[in-house]
Amino acid sequence: MRYTILALISVIAVSVLALVGPIPQDPHYHLFADSQQIAGINHFWNVASNLPFLLVGILGLYRYPQLLHKESSQGYLLICVGTILVSLGSSYYHYEPTNQTLFWDRLPMTVTFMALISLLINERVNKKPQPHLLWWLIAVGVASVLYWAWSESIGQGDLRPYALVQFLPIALIPLILIMFPQRYLNNKLLVATLCLYFIAKALEHFDAEILSATGFMGGHAIKHVAAALATGCVVYANPTKGE
Repeated sequence: MRYTILALISVIAVSVLALVGPIPQDPHYHLFADSQQIAGINHFWNVASNLPFLLVGILGLYRYPQLLHKESSQGYLLICVGTILVSLGSSYYHYEPTNQTLFWDRLPMTVTFMALISLLINERVNKKPQPHLLWWLIAVGVASVLYWAWSESIGQGDLRPYALVQFLPIALIPLILIMFPQRYLNNKLLVATLCLYFIAKALEHFDAEILSATGFMGGHAIKHVAAALATGCVVYANPTKGE
């Protein structure tokens, strides 16, 4: 029954997106509330707030040699490397927000998302870990971003595959945590990851209101910090020797 629920939700999500028309990138997405330039850096806080991603990724790499469960090592490593690349790609995008620079923001994020869901499926859902699952999911994630970029380049932008790759795992992860017993990934930290993800989304949504309230920093910059903390929870959900 548990497997049927996960499969059914996945099929429904794919079917719904297949039925709706192409979803182009909204050009207003690039218009962030905080556009101030500091020290010669455009959109300073939206760029600088990516530093926590870099720190989390480096911290994850530092913990890597001490991982207790080597079966998770590839997925864990890709989460860490992906998070470092998110810091670089997101900084590049926010310095000059366009569809072209957004590609480099989304590509590493997709790798990190796919590595996380692969890690969780192999730890909870699969009776035996399937090492190839990670690479299949990474390929699907990368393909979704490449497809979006290509569709925008020919004037027929379509975000549907990317939307599926980003949001379907968020729908599946809570169900996996509820329906499947913990083996070694820390449940409390994974729940904290989800909570911080939704906080980050709220901060993103209220970008302008938060800038108005603080007077110097928009919600999008604080969103980066919340998202980095969420990734940090994922990193620490993987136990190391001595923990």
